[in-house]
Amino acid sequence: MNCGKKTLSALFSLFFAVQLSYAAGKANIPVLPDKTAKSDISEKEINYPIEVTIPQIPEEETDPIINFVANAISSAPSNNETKGAILEAEALYKRAVDAFKNGKSENAKRYFTLFVDKLEKAGIDPGLYFFLFDDFDNIITKLKRIYAIDMPAPVLEPYKLSIPMECEDNSLVEKYIELYSTGKTKERVKAAIERSGAHREIILRTLQNFNLPEELLWLPVVESLYNNKVVSTAGAVGIWQIMAHRGRGLGLQINYWIDERRDPEKATRAACLYLKELYVMLNDWHLVLAGYNRGEFGLLRDMKFSNASNITEMTDRNAIPRETQKYVPQFIAAVIIANNLEKYGFDDVNFAPPLRYDKIKTDKVIDLKIAAQCAETTVEEIKKLNPALNAWCTPQGYPGFELKIPYGTKEKFLENISKVKDLNPSPGFIKHKVAKGEYIEKIAAKYKTTVKEVYKDNPGLSKKKYLQIGQIIIVRPGRNYYK
Repeated sequence: MNCGKKTLSALFSLFFAVQLSYAAGKANIPVLPDKTAKSDISEKEINYPIEVTIPQIPEEETDPIINFVANAISSAPSNNETKGAILEAEALYKRAVDAFKNGKSENAKRYFTLFVDKLEKAGIDPGLYFFLFDDFDNIITKLKRIYAIDMPAPVLEPYKLSIPMECEDNSLVEKYIELYSTGKTKERVKAAIERSGAHREIILRTLQNFNLPEELLWLPVVESLYNNKVVSTAGAVGIWQIMAHRGRGLGLQINYWIDERRDPEKATRAACLYLKELYVMLNDWHLVLAGYNRGEFGLLRDMKFSNASNITEMTDRNAIPRETQKYVPQFIAAVIIANNLEKYGFDDVNFAPPLRYDKIKTDKVIDLKIAAQCAETTVEEIKKLNPALNAWCTPQGYPGFELKIPYGTKEKFLENISKVKDLNPSPGFIKHKVAKGEYIEKIAAKYKTTVKEVYKDNPGLSKKKYLQIGQIIIVRPGRNYYK
């Protein structure tokens, strides 16, 4: 069956599209989880009275691809439009095969071309191509045998994406360049650029892993001025300003114990995963940036409502929020300034030193005071290196958690912690502020203690009276509370 070069090219376009969107060649596909990975703090090293089962935890580098594939699998059954397109593609393929068997080569060629075109435009989630790599390998192998190709494929440089630094109307870009390079705003932008030095290596490395444009290094300038402590009025957190529901969907842990939106490494991976998903969906970097600000569903609604295909059209038709209208010009202005510091008067920028630390993988809850003592540093330094931690200790229910400690102290830390019997000693009493709907039994259960002990520690409490909202009582947590 002679389908011609054009048809074969279309057949493989699906494969190359997926390579471009997530894994540009198998060399860039993350390694599957190492099921033998264990905690750095072994049971033999520590005299600990409680048995702990060490689970099989994937390496953190695999989190994005695992979540990407898992999300694709979970959403596929509900995508009726794609399912319909796949069935139509199957029908066209069957017609091509029947035509070929009946000797009708021209019809076979036409149906096969239609089949490939329909399949290519079916809207299949790129995460699902993870399951088709072997099939594409078989196609390549068969073609190489047919054409008697006995040489390896050439080594190609990864396709490097870039974001256009011009808008249809550049007046806004020029406006923001002037705003960012004068007065008090210049001081804030300068401070942001200086703070970027701490995260530069982490972000550039992650952008490269995801095959994303390096210009995105400056996106946090627009989002947070590179201030990891910023919380927006909408509740977005960290240098990438990630909302809680978005962060959880991207695999971040966000709970009482920890908020990984403040972890520079993990938040950067989550942001890059989201940007990659947006690019696969929209195939236009200005729309991607608008989607990052607006949210993909909001942006798609705006585009559909206004029958627009770009930001300019949506702006002209008053179909997009003012904040999103300005977002791309603001980003372009930040990139232009950051790449031309002296030209715009930023000639005395002192970049913060890059973050350096060792990591300790642990399945146990460790009091940060104990961690600081074992690393021979301060609690403040441990908290500085682990900004995602919300509590006094490493997170409960997080096997394989990686605690960051000062660079060069890992060996000393492991030696010291092996001598510690109680990694999370009780601090003694806790002052509990009574909330609406709470009563003694509920509070006692929360702290793994007994009602009798609560009354014992609060002799002023009367069993005949209800607790008052805002009332402070003293509670001594039970042993199991800290496990």
